[in-house]
Amino acid sequence: MLSKAEISELVVVRVRDLVLDPELADAVAPSVPLMELGLNSLMLAQLLIELEAELDVDPFAEQFSITDMRTVQDLVDAYDQALAAGAAV
Repeated sequence: MLSKAEISELVVVRVRDLVLDPELADAVAPSVPLMELGLNSLMLAQLLIELEAELDVDPFAEQFSITDMRTVQDLVDAYDQALAAGAAV
């Protein structure tokens, strides 16, 4: 299982890949709101598809609501908890 730091690094990299403005891409950090990075709903959907494929878990199937994801850290926490729950099964 990935550590929370590894999940955070993966999420940050994937968000940077989607951010259109290079200056904003450099500002991606766990506490930064996704809206401030210019992510729209389509970009968020693409991000979640990529993360689900890489991490083999969908935290939004039962545990979390996509609409509650405000920051990069929210995404990290959702995937960390989903992976932990999957490992406990």
